[in-house]
Amino acid sequence: MDKSTLFIERLIILKSSRAVYDEEFHRGINVIRGDHSVGKTTILEMLFYVLGGEIKANQWLYPADKCDEILCQLRLNGNQFTIKREIDKGKVPPISIRSGPYQEGDKASSDWKTYGSRRSESGDKMSFSQQIFELLGWDSHKSDDYANLTMHQILRFLYVDQETASTKILRAEDSQKGDSEGIRTAISEFLLGLDNLDTHKLRQQLIMLEREYDKISSDLLAMYKVLGGDSSLTLSTLESIVVANITEIVKLRNKPKEIIAHDELDVTRASKFNEIDGQINLLNRKIIAFKEGLMSTNGDIVDCELYEKSLKFRKKSLLESKASYDAIGLIKYESCPCCLEKITTYDEGECHLCHAPIVDSHHANNYMELLTEIDFQISSNNKVLEDYMEHRIGITSALNIANAQLTNLQSELTVVSKIVDFSSHSALEDSKRIGFLESENENIKKKIEIISELDRNKAKKIELSSKITDLRNKIESARSASKNRRQNVYSGISENMIPILRKDKRDNGMPYEEVFEAADSNDIEIDFAKDRTLIDGRVKFSGSSNYIKKNSFQISALLEAIDDPNYRLPRFLMLDAIENGGMKEFRSHNFQRAMIDCFKDRNDFQLIFCTSMVLEELNNDTTGVGPFYDGNVLNL
Repeated sequence: MDKSTLFIERLIILKSSRAVYDEEFHRGINVIRGDHSVGKTTILEMLFYVLGGEIKANQWLYPADKCDEILCQLRLNGNQFTIKREIDKGKVPPISIRSGPYQEGDKASSDWKTYGSRRSESGDKMSFSQQIFELLGWDSHKSDDYANLTMHQILRFLYVDQETASTKILRAEDSQKGDSEGIRTAISEFLLGLDNLDTHKLRQQLIMLEREYDKISSDLLAMYKVLGGDSSLTLSTLESIVVANITEIVKLRNKPKEIIAHDELDVTRASKFNEIDGQINLLNRKIIAFKEGLMSTNGDIVDCELYEKSLKFRKKSLLESKASYDAIGLIKYESCPCCLEKITTYDEGECHLCHAPIVDSHHANNYMELLTEIDFQISSNNKVLEDYMEHRIGITSALNIANAQLTNLQSELTVVSKIVDFSSHSALEDSKRIGFLESENENIKKKIEIISELDRNKAKKIELSSKITDLRNKIESARSASKNRRQNVYSGISENMIPILRKDKRDNGMPYEEVFEAADSNDIEIDFAKDRTLIDGRVKFSGSSNYIKKNSFQISALLEAIDDPNYRLPRFLMLDAIENGGMKEFRSHNFQRAMIDCFKDRNDFQLIFCTSMVLEELNNDTTGVGPFYDGNVLNL
């Protein structure tokens, strides 16, 4: 897969429409430096929040909670965007995004597109996370326990905050539901590229099939309860009973009757004949309407299916076009494609054909709009298709019932056309028998509808079970095949950690932790499910040593991501805990030097960290973001 990149370029925090913070960021190492308690952490918290993080009401820092809105200019896979989010303490407000740089006073621009923080239940509208995943070239992803990965969950890996315990890898969550072993594993494996794309697609298919399987199992259980002892009957058995009953009814009705010449019977016969004839005419009209409706619905279904193929082809073509544009750039013509005259005059920064200004953001903006529109059309088309499918089932059922009713009325009309003496015992018994058989057939027809659905669901359940088993086997095979990848990733992170840990020494040259000095990559164990890193079998060290270990792990993962295209980690990291646990200045400076050494001569990443003990080599405008703060970073 192509490398994913997320780089912050500018952060603006507004209060009463006035910028109380407005600073530019850069690639490479970014240092937010200042005295204790001046709000350095606030800046990282605001970045976490505007990128899709969720902050509980009691976790907001003063005076950030008194501000109104945050805007952030950033680049996603090289394309420039601006995002904004209102500060609404205790709530999870939506996030807006548009292409291009931040422009003061463009809040009302129609270019903004707003997305909820969570996907809609109906699935007809993308969430902010889904949109960012699209722009980063990621598919939406689900963990084994079906919880959707969101930007909030992704940022738990990319942001090392102060409040989370030093022994944990990921940012802490208040909700146990949002911090299961499955979710922690999914976050880490997704970002480190351990869950390869093929396996990911298989997982997505498995989730859908398992949900459909559960629904059908539930429907079958309900049908068994309705049918009771009749659930063992087959469709062919019931149909044979209906055929036998109809044959007997016709036989009874065709039985020679005693003819009576009586005027009163003639009147009754004529009245009944007219009534049934009218019902037959009405049914014939209904049947014609049902057949026309069925034909029209079948046509609509075919149209929807063809439209879906067209939309998917358009989306595929759009993604291919985007990839081609990113790889090749703008195409210039030597001759006009209309008149074939040679093109000689055009200015830099404008289209050489139509002379419109060329803005890098236009292509990304158009791509985002088109992709969002196609996804919406696919979702809407699927809903319409489902409605048509249900409508077809309803029309087919109504047509079958109407045909059965027509057959019965035609048979009854034949009987009424005769003058029957119902006073005779034989005719009375025949009439009772016919009524019983007709009633039995009506009940059987209802059972046929249920058992037909039952048989379809049984067959579907068997089919789904086979597909589920096949997918699970494929996933297991893929897991086995990815063992080498997993070993390489864990080994790469561990090897990067070792030089950082070994530089953690006292001013007399002795190590703070002997285990750090003596460890090699084989002594480091990474356990995402339990959210911990072990060195020589140990999880806990001193408070400051734990933070050295914790930050070393995140930096090592970032280092691996820079060169490994299979990582989804977007070459971005925020650290706000390099001086926790009673860290002394000498030790903090050692760690900062180790960071500089790790990223020497590299600029294809972004690392943002806070410190009140800034190393002299980093205390400048090149690596620094803003000044060295003596007062609060927010200029209220």
